[in-house]
Amino acid sequence: MGYHELVLDSNVRDWVFIPLTLFIVLMKLLMQYAHQMTSAAPVTTKVLSEIKEQQAVQRSQRIRAAGNWLPESAFRMRKEFFTAKDDGVLNQAPCTRPMHETMATDPSFMVDMMKKNLTGMLPQIVMGAAVSFFLSGFVMGKVPFSLSPRFRPMLQRGVDLSSLDVSYFTSLSYYFALLFASRGPFSLVFRENTLDETEMMKRQMNPMAGGAGFDAAGAFKAELQGWGAAEHEWALLGAEE
Repeated sequence: MGYHELVLDSNVRDWVFIPLTLFIVLMKLLMQYAHQMTSAAPVTTKVLSEIKEQQAVQRSQRIRAAGNWLPESAFRMRKEFFTAKDDGVLNQAPCTRPMHETMATDPSFMVDMMKKNLTGMLPQIVMGAAVSFFLSGFVMGKVPFSLSPRFRPMLQRGVDLSSLDVSYFTSLSYYFALLFASRGPFSLVFRENTLDETEMMKRQMNPMAGGAGFDAAGAFKAELQGWGAAEHEWALLGAEE
């Protein structure tokens, strides 16, 4: 099928492209500052027992990974230290509570999560509705290379015209592209405090995802299973031959 070249009106640039770009950038700035104002300050202090349990799991993992460089007697001694039935480190009752218990007993955790979802998702819904109502249906530009028809739903949202070349993109597609692509420039300014839309969508779908905390009971159980399957083969056997 042959496509015709389009001559884009300069009014589209002046009344659609520039206002839409400024609108998205300003709304992103408002969302970013609202996110920083409503987010609780991160807790930098941990309970001593939680730190001990985390370090015990990390030490157990390192010893299992490099255990073949130890003599067999030293390996068995360390294995007994971690897995002894009565007084082994990994057989002790963990002091750290699982995350689902923390969520059930700490109201501030759920309140902070609801604030983050509200300040992130609500402005996106309003922006999407405003762009779809006022600025939808405009052809804004053309990418400088040819594309297959599979890219049509991605680049030509809001314009259902099969005779239009796939290389042209519409205002609605430009809105979505700029919305998610702006995280890179924003991360240069706000560093680790940058609002991440994709992470917020994951947290909206699964509140337990992202920052699920340290599950001491699960980590201890996994390490015990790892020690049960671990076999010692001294890596330095025959090194002097």
